[in-house]
Amino acid sequence: MSRIQVGFSQFKKAFETHWENGRKETGPSYNLLKFYSVECGLKSMYIHENDRFHRMTSEQMPADHSHRLDQWIKELNIPASRISPPPRFRIRQSSRDESPRDIEKIHEAWRYGVVIEPNDETSILRWLEVVSNWIREGLKEA
Repeated sequence: MSRIQVGFSQFKKAFETHWENGRKETGPSYNLLKFYSVECGLKSMYIHENDRFHRMTSEQMPADHSHRLDQWIKELNIPASRISPPPRFRIRQSSRDESPRDIEKIHEAWRYGVVIEPNDETSILRWLEVVSNWIREGLKEA
């Protein structure tokens, strides 16, 4: 089954709507909206940077990137001086120590109510805010 085709304007609108709704309160559901907002924003920036007429759809975008925000940042050639690499996170477990996970998995933790180490979650939320601001700046002229 193929993906739903989404274009520049849908990604841009999803970026704006999800971010605004994610800012209304705190908690996993709101954090999840922020994550998806940034994902949509990066995808809209990808179209903006690679197709000046904004005719590209999600079908023409790299399929293997999906929720991998680090890969979208690489695709966009965003310098580390502007946006640092995404922080990793640990799940709060009482029974065992776990290795840090890549940011691409944070949406699963928030979606299913898995508790994240508080400092890691704070770092990720700050990072998402930085990326959101960068996207907002980049889309001003789009």
